[in-house]
Amino acid sequence: MGRSPRAHPEWVLMADAGVPFEVIARLNNADPKYVRDYVRLRGEALRGGPAPARLLVHDRPRPRPSRYADRDRRWRARLAQLEAFLTTHHRRPHAPESQTHRGPGSEWALAHWLTTQRSKDRAGQLLAHRANALDRVLPSWRVDDRAIENEAHWRLTLVEVLRFHQEHGRLPVRSRGAGSREQALAGWLVNQRLDHRAGQLSPERAHWLERQLPGFLGLSSAEQGDPDT
Repeated sequence: MGRSPRAHPEWVLMADAGVPFEVIARLNNADPKYVRDYVRLRGEALRGGPAPARLLVHDRPRPRPSRYADRDRRWRARLAQLEAFLTTHHRRPHAPESQTHRGPGSEWALAHWLTTQRSKDRAGQLLAHRANALDRVLPSWRVDDRAIENEAHWRLTLVEVLRFHQEHGRLPVRSRGAGSREQALAGWLVNQRLDHRAGQLSPERAHWLERQLPGFLGLSSAEQGDPDT
């Protein structure tokens, strides 16, 4: 009685992995036809089911490298540049139109990168961990440069009004004898009162006006001494 053929489960595994029968035969000093017949006849019993569909080389899906990690790496590099800029200059980067150096790593490029982060945050497109990182490095990053400049200009104008009041003992008014600067300051005060009555004056600005000029927001223009009303 003849002996049963020796089991070769490794041949089945190699064939299922896509290794050609000729290669399996050459590695095992066997006849390619015998290897092919063995895998076809014995493979299902050894693997416990039919052979998986074999894909040719050009049909096999290619692993696609993830680009998310690379984008996040570049993003963290920009954040590190922002942190270094803040440490060196003690201010946020600006992007004036007169700035000629706008290449990568410049202050102009860094300021525009920060503007992009604000735009994405307002659109709900900024990842949470990136927003948290920006909060750590620059807590006021959500406030744009124009808002900061407007607030700085508003406070400087208030300082000029207070200086005028200290020098003249009264608030600036718009009159025929008033200079251009006094008339400008008087107009600014009128606009603050109008904004307050229209509910358009921020609570912070209203607080500053009431603190520095007690009762000002409750005065009418006539009570203030503005002849234009």
